Amino acid sequence: ENEKEPPPRLIHILETRFMQNQPDLLRLARARLRLFRTVCLPSVRRQTAWGDFLWIIRTDPALDAAIRTELIEMLRASGSLVYATTKEDEEEQGEEREREQTKQTKRSDNDNDKNGVGITYLVGSNDNYISANATLSNVRPFDVRHMLSALTSHPPSVLAGKLSSLRELLDELTVAGTQNQPSHPPNVVLWTRLDADDGLHVRYLEHLQSQAVRYFLPDYYSSFDSRPGRILLRNDARAVPYRPPRWTYWCAGTNVDWFLDARRSRGAVYPVEHTNVCVTPGVTVALADDADPGTVPRLDHDVIVSYLRGKKEGEGEEEAEEAT
Repeated sequence: ENEKEPPPRLIHILETRFMQNQPDLLRLARARLRLFRTVCLPSVRRQTAWGDFLWIIRTDPALDAAIRTELIEMLRASGSLVYATTKEDEEEQGEEREREQTKQTKRSDNDNDKNGVGITYLVGSNDNYISANATLSNVRPFDVRHMLSALTSHPPSVLAGKLSSLRELLDELTVAGTQNQPSHPPNVVLWTRLDADDGLHVRYLEHLQSQAVRYFLPDYYSSFDSRPGRILLRNDARAVPYRPPRWTYWCAGTNVDWFLDARRSRGAVYPVEHTNVCVTPGVTVALADDADPGTVPRLDHDVIVSYLRGKKEGEGEEEAEEAT
């Protein structure tokens, strides 16, 4: 019977903030829109894990209509709103057809496009489910069902994206939540942060998903250790029984900064390596789907390493953390 059970799945949410709580700063919005088009959008669109995560872009509900329309058209023209599941879908989602769709300043819902699965959503909301300094009035941090329920119960907040795909995912997770069995590993939910003026290595999300399987679902990580439920200690050749964590933080330890430079027309880039601080782009929280999201601490990027290291060494907590 176990062989007939579907394997657990990864639900990966990429959250991006764009002009939240700053709807009237038009010059700043246009500058950020240019950075989004140049840096953020192509780095996400070219992820090797494209199609295996949801991209939720949150902006102020009162964002200038012209800025909002330009952002929506940018997402549509890049083919980011809907993921083509077949070759026929891909052909029908060509850039020309996307550009010719009717422009809307309020809500651009692709529900009428039945080809493919919704992958990217522009949401009019100042809430955040991963940022440590976000408001908590209407949010349950790291709670994927709460997020999906909030979006599907208030369709006008979804300014662009295929709403039916969110409903299908919520229905799937609702059913899964009622069928959890102790003998079957739970699904794993990942939340990754990426601001609109930042980018990621094209294999970053794929690597995170691989590591999530490695630590949360070791029985499914065949290339790591062939013995079910066992992982090799990093500094020891002995195999020891392994219990998956309830939640984990990941972050990047190196990054490349871009600066204006009077000596160079295109500016300059500098590599930066961090030992005790996480950079904001790519900060990720993963948790087992049956874990209480409220038990996961919301941490600013500059305290993640020190906080978790102190927890592990000072209190002996078993939750795992890893800086990648």
